[in-house]
Amino acid sequence: MAWVAGEQLQGGKYTIERELGRGRFGITYLVKNKNGDRLVIKTLNDSLLNSLSQEDRARLEGMFYSEALKLRGCNHKHIVQITELFREGESPCLVMEYLGEDSLANLRPPILSEQDALRYIQQIGEALIVIHENELIHRDVHPGNILLRNREGQLEAVLIDFGLALDFDHILTTSRTKETSDGFTPPELYAKGTIARAYSDIYSLAATLYKLLTGRTPVNAMKRKVDGEHLVSPKEWNPQISDRTNRAILTGMKLDPKKRSQSMREWLDSLGLTRESPQPEQIVGSKPNSNWQQQIQVWGVVIAAIAAIGTLLAGIGALMDKFKPSPSSSPALLSPSPSSQKTP
Repeated sequence: MAWVAGEQLQGGKYTIERELGRGRFGITYLVKNKNGDRLVIKTLNDSLLNSLSQEDRARLEGMFYSEALKLRGCNHKHIVQITELFREGESPCLVMEYLGEDSLANLRPPILSEQDALRYIQQIGEALIVIHENELIHRDVHPGNILLRNREGQLEAVLIDFGLALDFDHILTTSRTKETSDGFTPPELYAKGTIARAYSDIYSLAATLYKLLTGRTPVNAMKRKVDGEHLVSPKEWNPQISDRTNRAILTGMKLDPKKRSQSMREWLDSLGLTRESPQPEQIVGSKPNSNWQQQIQVWGVVIAAIAAIGTLLAGIGALMDKFKPSPSSSPALLSPSPSSQKTP
């Protein structure tokens, strides 16, 4: 059930102000804590959870907690910071810093100078290097997932909203088209059986740079791959783009992952962007819960146990089917066959 304005969570620790956004997998809320600080709470969409089998629901919640634990280790000033994890009723929740709602998707004017665009791209690229070092792939880099934080009059880019949905969809379905970001998703994330790697985020960040410098969304990767549509060089749209930046964008957006740069550092170097030193920071108005990693581990065990029990019950059911009386047995001794699977 969705929460409404004024509703309190965790015994009054957080008060809902309003819903910020809703997707097939997640819902985000703007909240205030007892000190009046604004934060964001993200939870899984209960409509989706209720449509899943017990086993798939446990798997999704387990992935949610696992991702949260890994993200907590990605401490970088250009990555949205998670401050707490808790469970409210049946809903797993992440508490994150509130950055405002201005993103690279709603820039005015929509085309940036090359210097400004490269500054934002470097900030996000450095953040992605930390993410990749923690054995994570964002999977959903695009202008709408890059918010702008105002620090002393200077805007800086912050990466949000990791693509957990893409990874889970990849398990449940034969394609990921429902959760892809048109123009920014690389071709390998459309098909089941492929593994996302650093080069997948490179494609998306290169496409983001394309958008910032031209004001145009690149042609969909699958239209390029299947229908043979041509990717117009960004320099054709904006002749002021340097040759080096133009080449780096086109290399980063190669359809064949092996032909792209294989690490984010390599791709940033091709743009002539020097390394910056990450500076972890404390989120104002919210202190990390010192026990929250332990909470994640506990919930992870609980979720794993639920999944194991579901699998065990399914196995017992299959075993019982083998010992059912034959058709010649008395009808009075036969019981109806239970439904074997719930469709997600």
